[in-house]
Amino acid sequence: MLANGCSLGKVLVMNPAFWVFLVCMLGVCSYAVLRGGRDERIGAIALAVAAVISPLAMSQNWGGPEVGVVIVDIALLAALVALAMKSRAFWPIWAAGFQACAVSVHFVAAKMPTMLPIVYADALALWAYPVLTALAIGTLLEARGSHERS
Repeated sequence: MLANGCSLGKVLVMNPAFWVFLVCMLGVCSYAVLRGGRDERIGAIALAVAAVISPLAMSQNWGGPEVGVVIVDIALLAALVALAMKSRAFWPIWAAGFQACAVSVHFVAAKMPTMLPIVYADALALWAYPVLTALAIGTLLEARGSHERS
């Protein structure tokens, strides 16, 4: 239960931003699995797993760093960095960079205990869209056959 008596599930389902993210994530990840290569499929699976695990890892108060979400975000960053190191495409580098920005939000929350919980949650959510965009562009380039680094 949250401080106002609502459950996390109810808050997520009632939040239009949650539905926008869900549609975007499902669309981009489906596109990557169907039209992308090996790297795009790996990236899509990593993003989808992180998106499913993150709500389960929340302590539901956002009163400071969400340890469970921090772990999920660092694991996703590690997966994207590993993918970038092996991939011949550029998009995993961009995705890892954007995910590093998301991880940095957790450190800011740790240094600023007065940060409003909604600011913390929204700042984290904001960085999911550039990561998804990098995957979508990478998948588009893969489908066209023009994604490789020189």
